[in-house]
Amino acid sequence: MRLIDLITLIPVRVLWVSVVFLLQATGASLSSQTLLGDETPDPFRMEVFLLTVEPGDAIWERFGHNALVIQDSRDKTRIAYNWGIFDFGQHDFIMRLARGRMRYSMRGFPASALVESYRGQGRTVWSQRVNLTFDQKLKLLALIREMDSESNRYYRYDYYRDNCSTRIRDVLDSVLDGEISSKTKEQGAGTTYRWHTARLLQSNVPAYVGTQFVVGNTGDKPISIWEEMFLPLRLKEHLESVSNQSLLGGTTKLLEPPTLLVESSREPPPEKWVGFLTRFLLVGVVLGGILLTLGWGASKGYVQARWILIGFGTVWSTIVGIVGTLLLLSWFLTDHVFWTLNENIFQANPISLLLAISLLNSFQEEENLTLTRWARVVTAIAILGFIVQIFPGFDQMNGEIIALTFPIHLGLYLGIRWSRPVNTG
Repeated sequence: MRLIDLITLIPVRVLWVSVVFLLQATGASLSSQTLLGDETPDPFRMEVFLLTVEPGDAIWERFGHNALVIQDSRDKTRIAYNWGIFDFGQHDFIMRLARGRMRYSMRGFPASALVESYRGQGRTVWSQRVNLTFDQKLKLLALIREMDSESNRYYRYDYYRDNCSTRIRDVLDSVLDGEISSKTKEQGAGTTYRWHTARLLQSNVPAYVGTQFVVGNTGDKPISIWEEMFLPLRLKEHLESVSNQSLLGGTTKLLEPPTLLVESSREPPPEKWVGFLTRFLLVGVVLGGILLTLGWGASKGYVQARWILIGFGTVWSTIVGIVGTLLLLSWFLTDHVFWTLNENIFQANPISLLLAISLLNSFQEEENLTLTRWARVVTAIAILGFIVQIFPGFDQMNGEIIALTFPIHLGLYLGIRWSRPVNTG
């Protein structure tokens, strides 16, 4: 295995939950569905529907899903075109996942089978007729025929900017000659990519923490309504307000009112991001206080307190050091655009690995000035990460990560400093 492959494989092991969620958000597993043939209806008998599916339970279902359904009104053939296909068994799946180079595809499936699969998962499904002119239907058919081929069906997936929902948005926008983009690209949504991710993940704390850590400053930039349509439910909502200017003088809505195909009893996705700032701060303060108490115990001559302090500090410093190193490497060795310029590097930085090494060495040396120096450096960098937020450009929404990690850094530093033996002779 090449060195670069080995380096980029490690982040998947450490940040697996968050990466899998982001890379597979709005996706669907290829193995769960059956591919239909290449049939397409005559445009004279053709009807188009937008199929929208609410979020599910699996980590890659948290954003929801959608598809375009082409129906032949004569023989009732219904083909659901789905741009969210990925395959766990594809070549180099892990490496593509780690390096942000996932390959997704689109295919046509029997719409009835697709709907039944979501019925089995207990997920609400809506269907809405898309009002198009004859010429627009012809254009849509041509686009789908072109995409639904082995040479064109695959695309480089981006969890925010190029997924199953944005692909449907782009196809419909092309069919309407840019009508959707012209009305939504300059209109602010009042949200960010981080806000939506946190909102939809807050019920899954490990995935929430992971994505809050890896999504950097770029994820906090305000997004437009056009960009917000990376979410299937937001695509449905925003397209309901768009009119087809080519029908009846522009007074015909693009989407008809929704028909409920499957109704679930699950709670709808939360509309607000509540956050965990207070709880994360409490955890950080408790763990930092434990480290400080262990330092006090070590200063009083309790050997067990010193050992626990060193062991606890070594594990903590190793974890944040490795995670920080991998985060830094991801800026240069992967295509994860939303991971770059991540201010969490101040709270989880590679220097913590040097502190971990010094902690291990302190098992044999009671007086270790190097250990105190490295602990001071790590804590100073963590403090710097808090201070720099007063400057323009340093405005990442990472208060929860700071609240969780900084008290532990401070408690470890003060515990190490307090634990140094006092010379009385």
